[in-house]
Amino acid sequence: MTRFRAALGFVAVLMLGGLLVACGARGAPRPPLVILPDTISTPEATRLGDRVYLEFDAPDSDTDGTSPGDIEWIEVYALTTQPTEMGLREAFSEDWLDAATLIAVLPVRLPDDAFSVEPAGASSEPEPTLADMLDDVQNRDAATGPVAFFEVVQGEEVTVVERLTPETLVPVTVGDPDEDDEDDEDDETEKVPPMPLVSPPAPEPPIRSYVAFAVSSRNRLGEPSDLVDVPLVTPPPPPGPAAVSYDAGEIEIVWEEPPTLRLPVQSEEVESPILESTPVVEGPEPSAYVVYDVAASGDPDVERPQRLDDPDSEASYTDDGPTFSETRCYAVRVLDYVPSRRLQNESPEDGLQLLGDASPATCVVLTDTFPPAAPTGLIAVVDTNGISLVWDDNGEGDLAGYVVLRGTPPDATLQPLTVEPLVETAFQDTDVTAGGRYVYRVLALDTAVPPNASPLSAPVTETAR
Repeated sequence: MTRFRAALGFVAVLMLGGLLVACGARGAPRPPLVILPDTISTPEATRLGDRVYLEFDAPDSDTDGTSPGDIEWIEVYALTTQPTEMGLREAFSEDWLDAATLIAVLPVRLPDDAFSVEPAGASSEPEPTLADMLDDVQNRDAATGPVAFFEVVQGEEVTVVERLTPETLVPVTVGDPDEDDEDDEDDETEKVPPMPLVSPPAPEPPIRSYVAFAVSSRNRLGEPSDLVDVPLVTPPPPPGPAAVSYDAGEIEIVWEEPPTLRLPVQSEEVESPILESTPVVEGPEPSAYVVYDVAASGDPDVERPQRLDDPDSEASYTDDGPTFSETRCYAVRVLDYVPSRRLQNESPEDGLQLLGDASPATCVVLTDTFPPAAPTGLIAVVDTNGISLVWDDNGEGDLAGYVVLRGTPPDATLQPLTVEPLVETAFQDTDVTAGGRYVYRVLALDTAVPPNASPLSAPVTETAR
């Protein structure tokens, strides 16, 4: 008997004891209140190639509303099964837990800003090791492979990563197979009703299901989370390396479609009207692409890579304006929607999704080689102190300043009048000779290293007094 069964038996004994104690009291007896860790909200399972990312929030309260809760650790189990021809998969049960594989044991601690007083029943002993905790898990025999072991905080997001191996892809029979054989024999004796002559439906793909639940310091189990599934079919191959180009405003990423990409079904255009029809079997949903910035992602064995945008069918992507001097590494995955009859009433986005391996990353250091626009509106005004110049503000965000250049006819060779760029859009040239004729032009510099220089402004010519 597993500890899961033992816990259920313990609860039954408590309820019976409560009934006996309540004899003679007025009114219906009440069962004793058994406080358990809250149920873990439905995890999100994402398969990327041979990795499965299971994400959920660690509970931070008990079933009676006490927060922080008496939560000692979290257990995560996985099981590979083959859904039936009707699309049904195994529901969570004691037999399911007996057949499952333990993939994570996560000690839970209080948040830093929690009360200094520990919840009732909490232990103040030294932190246990994985070997110590395996003696207390609900199905000790399930720890047949690598078991993730790291500390998590109540109320914070948890990510458990499982690497799929050939062993994890083999479906497991839940319960006693002899009972299934007896059921099959009974089914064979039943009369088969007549059926229309249609092709048999495609077999359901094998799936790997995941469940998580919290355990209190008294080894009491919270209710298990909902089961979540990932399909165990061959993932789609990646596209080739992406080509990256950019300018001052945006980054363009393009790639070639892989030959195995699922394309949308297009109906033929016919001149004569035809009757409307509905296909007996729906075709597969077309593939989509998901783009990632590998340089901005963390360790894929610890956290799920974050996509840049929602899946899209176009073999291109436009990223936001570049931040120069940063490194971007773009990779693309193909997303396939795996058909499932048990999910036939849901949209593809809510069904079984499978992301293939990433394409080779294309990395680029974003370098600012784009000059500012030429200054405009240059005006020269003569006064007793020299020649005053004003021009319009360039208005660009990465502008470092302006350089004023001057020349004298007839050759009008231009020379800068300032050592450092001017921040203001005005300058007074006092180093002039009365009667001298001068030509002025202005250019803008940006903050790049080395700076990019704009084209010269239109010239203005003026004679000093």
